[in-house]
Amino acid sequence: MATETTKIGEILGLGGSMILLIVGLSGISLSRSLSHPDPNYPAFLPYIIGGVTIAISALGLFGSILAFRDNNIGYANLLIVGIVGIICTFIPIYNYVKEWGYTYTSYLSSTLRDYDLVLMVVGGILGLAFVKKKKNL
Repeated sequence: MATETTKIGEILGLGGSMILLIVGLSGISLSRSLSHPDPNYPAFLPYIIGGVTIAISALGLFGSILAFRDNNIGYANLLIVGIVGIICTFIPIYNYVKEWGYTYTSYLSSTLRDYDLVLMVVGGILGLAFVKKKKNL
């Protein structure tokens, strides 16, 4: 008898990973078109931020693929990568002060208002909560 399982956790994780991949790729591609007024601003900084974002999304995609193939490690991977991504959005790597005393901070990872990372974490939690135990026959 075939059992039907919903793939809500995998779909949420895959969606969050794809959104994060789009954010990382657009951050790298738009860094060439944006000219920065501060001559001391490092030119390689958008590439570091975009590279870390793409790496996090690639690990999330890997976890989603594992979860779609009914491997329980994929859910844990989604959960861990989502938490690491949330932590990386709060790690500052560069600060600079612009005129009038405004301070701008660049963080290690970029995100789309944390929606994508929250989708990955919720997908991992739902997947781990509703995982089916395999019975030995």
